[in-house]
Amino acid sequence: MATGHAQPATPEPVSTPWGSLDRRQVVELTVPGVVIGLLGGMILGVVIAGGGQPFHVALFAGVTLGVPLAVAGAGYELLVAKGRIPLGILTPVALYWAVAFTLARVFQTALLDLYAGSDVAVPYGWLDFLAYQALVSVGFGIGYWWLHENFAPMWWIRIRERNPVADYLLRVKLQAVGALEAQRGERRR
Repeated sequence: MATGHAQPATPEPVSTPWGSLDRRQVVELTVPGVVIGLLGGMILGVVIAGGGQPFHVALFAGVTLGVPLAVAGAGYELLVAKGRIPLGILTPVALYWAVAFTLARVFQTALLDLYAGSDVAVPYGWLDFLAYQALVSVGFGIGYWWLHENFAPMWWIRIRERNPVADYLLRVKLQAVGALEAQRGERRR
């Protein structure tokens, strides 16, 4: 008899076929994270341009945020591919981006303020800036998670024939969907 409560999960190490990958296969696994990071930088550039800043400042802001976010996105993808971060769970994504997004914003803010000629990098101090960026990172982490959950599997489908880790990750996602469908079927009965 099902009680409707979740059973406690027994943590088991996740093993992916990581060791058999060549450099090209590793790079192609990072594509979803890189694209999402660059998209974040482009969005910032559009927002800054919409705020009345000159095009060159908006472009610089977008690049100086987009590149670190792309690097961090690639790092996230590699951690997923190695089995260090589980698929589909929001908390590890939010924690990863709490650090990575905050560091990317520190880098971007320092460079942008030097480029734009500002005398003060952060008007209320670095501690307030870091605390605020850590809070904002939760929203970015949720957005990253949503984009990743919806678009990375489509990329894995494209490369699964030549990339065993992509095939593995796709099978994990399909097993999770199968388990959810089985639960729904049991509830309907």
